[in-house]
Amino acid sequence: MRKYQQLLLVVISCISIVVLLTYKSENSRLKDVLTAVHFFSRKDVEELRLITNFTASNEVNIDFNRPLPVWQRIADSFYAYASFYQRNELMSSGGEILTLVTGKVGAVVNFRCKALYKDGRQIQGKFRFQHLNQENNKSDDEFKNYIFYCRLKSYSEIPYSIVYTDLSVAETNMEHKLRLRYITKNQENNAPQTQMTICLDLINFNMSSSFAYNYAYMLEFFLHHFVIGVNQFIVYNGDELSEDLLRRLRKEKDIHVQSLPFNFPFANNGTSTSSLREIITTDCLLRSIQRTKYALLLEPNEFFIPNTKLSNDNSVVYSLNSHNTIETAFELKTYAVCTDHKIILLTNNSFHDPEFVNSHKINIFRPVVPVSSTISNTVNLSPSLGFAHKYIDCLHVGKDGLHPWQNTMREDFMNNLNMYRREVDKLIAN
Repeated sequence: MRKYQQLLLVVISCISIVVLLTYKSENSRLKDVLTAVHFFSRKDVEELRLITNFTASNEVNIDFNRPLPVWQRIADSFYAYASFYQRNELMSSGGEILTLVTGKVGAVVNFRCKALYKDGRQIQGKFRFQHLNQENNKSDDEFKNYIFYCRLKSYSEIPYSIVYTDLSVAETNMEHKLRLRYITKNQENNAPQTQMTICLDLINFNMSSSFAYNYAYMLEFFLHHFVIGVNQFIVYNGDELSEDLLRRLRKEKDIHVQSLPFNFPFANNGTSTSSLREIITTDCLLRSIQRTKYALLLEPNEFFIPNTKLSNDNSVVYSLNSHNTIETAFELKTYAVCTDHKIILLTNNSFHDPEFVNSHKINIFRPVVPVSSTISNTVNLSPSLGFAHKYIDCLHVGKDGLHPWQNTMREDFMNNLNMYRREVDKLIAN
């Protein structure tokens, strides 16, 4: 009986080997067939390059939103949005905590701060503050923006939260704790640095406008910037994005959209746009440090148009890398382009109003820790490297009339823009 069992095992082994060799041979032949089909089914080299660009990226999602920021009350007249910890690399220990704060105009700033550690320690810090672009605050603003600083001189461990105590109120020990975001990347988040991140401002933009309700326009914003090489988007007040739009964006596995809440504690009557924008800009830059080389704050009707894709050797990113590190903001020339609703793609609109004055400048930022109350060292970027379009309804055209914005573009720049359009059009059709 044992001989028959051994013979059966030998037969089964032989059959298994034959099946394995047959599978390997057929699998190799199938790969050759699929390769040929894959090649000959492409209509042209350009389409093959398009598909390669969108399938080979696999850029990981960078953590921009933890801990999730939210406006918290830290005193009767003050609210904090987000706190960031920066370790002192020049010393063996210590660091500084920066907190974005807004408060009622006229309120007295008088706080004590301390840091909490996971081992239970509490280290008292030295408190100071500065106004955030104080000259931008208008006289009718109800609030004023600050950066609160808490300097820590000892202990080598990294704190996990900051505690503020309001000293302007007598006989109070009320402590307000805020979680910290680390400006330097830690071992838990070792994602590679991306070339550019776009922070999308849905707070100051009129989300009840016809543009915001236009699904195609909002989709084109993300797909256009995805095509030029931007994969990471931080959306302030992201709940304003429709579920249909988010569901469509999830089809593109390399588009990463992270939404941040913005439950601002004071009324926004439309006159404090610059004050709110400076908070978003500062948070965007602090949130992006060491995670992206450059950051761009846009509204959904503002499109960045570079000379070529950001990954190319002659792109605007490589030109920016050659600038001195003290130059932290690069202003884009902005064209107010008139929207013709009969034209499907926004980038196909041809005319701009040269007399339109934008309410704010559009800058490419190098993310750095703010060291003064104003954004300094701004460089005007040559339009030959990139510019911005702001799409508007031209209801009141200036006396000089409308002008075609393409007239000043080089041929190679225009060819690249046409390529962007075709790729966006194909993505929309998918």
